[in-house]
Amino acid sequence: MPTDLMRAAGPAAAEAEGISYEEWLGRFAEHAATKKITTVEQVAAVASLLASEAGAGITGTLISVDGGTAQW
Repeated sequence: MPTDLMRAAGPAAAEAEGISYEEWLGRFAEHAATKKITTVEQVAAVASLLASEAGAGITGTLISVDGGTAQW
């Protein structure tokens, strides 16, 4: 399932491009390094890791859960 942000912003972005939301999602995925849309479950998994004992040693870092879509 796409994230809330994708579901909120996607339809307007698709309309602005004159395409369907589903086509917009496909195009977005094409530009991701993973070639997939990041899901709510993937974001939750990273949050769970960071909140767990297993993630207790992770400090002071930026973790992008974006499938490789960010430019930085």
